[in-house]
Amino acid sequence: MSATRQRERTPDGELLAAAAQLRVDAVRDGLGEGPVRWGLGVAVVVADLDVETFIAGAAGFALTLPDDAREGWYRSFTRTVFLAGHPATVAALHPYRQATDDARCAWYGPARRSALQPLSRLLRAFHGPVPVEVADGPLTVRLPGTPSGRVVDMVVAVGGVSTGEYLVHVHHLIAEAALRGLLRPGDALRVEHRQTLDAAEFRDDLAPARADHVQTRIVPSRTEPEHLRLYGLLTPNRLEGTN
Repeated sequence: MSATRQRERTPDGELLAAAAQLRVDAVRDGLGEGPVRWGLGVAVVVADLDVETFIAGAAGFALTLPDDAREGWYRSFTRTVFLAGHPATVAALHPYRQATDDARCAWYGPARRSALQPLSRLLRAFHGPVPVEVADGPLTVRLPGTPSGRVVDMVVAVGGVSTGEYLVHVHHLIAEAALRGLLRPGDALRVEHRQTLDAAEFRDDLAPARADHVQTRIVPSRTEPEHLRLYGLLTPNRLEGTN
């Protein structure tokens, strides 16, 4: 057995592989919300990244989708492309579904790829600074809606992560959590950025018994694609005012 294969079979590697498979299984099972519109995707036009605004906008978008769009997009693994542009300018030709209050980001879809192609042909992929620029301390994002009194924790790895990669990882976390009901309108989302996330530290949350209550982002490492890396974890776990 090669050294690579030996590393893959470490306890942490097996834990991540099992958690990643549970996410795949959940998507294949779907949300159970009726007929499925297959092959749906989303496009986001981004002028520049403000983390708090982007997170609130992504949650607001996912939380307000109609049922048929929710199911179809979820079963497409919340496929999303990020395009560089100024939403207010682009909207003159392509009206968006939703935009942030500061007009830095605008969401299109969910729709079939053919419906989103005019945007993709007009705009280039958004990249942004490398590595991504985030605040040093924890950040609390209030999601749109009447305050729910709930606190949801999200931790995201940013070490060696570009802005474009950050958008992908965080958007998947937020969108899938919202579609699954782990994020709700009015929640307080507490965001922590770390250079790396150690699977052993989150062993309890990654356990199969917690799969229905946790959202993960686990994909192959960009620098070591033979290894899985934990890029994000979202856990709704307490009411405001409690520790």
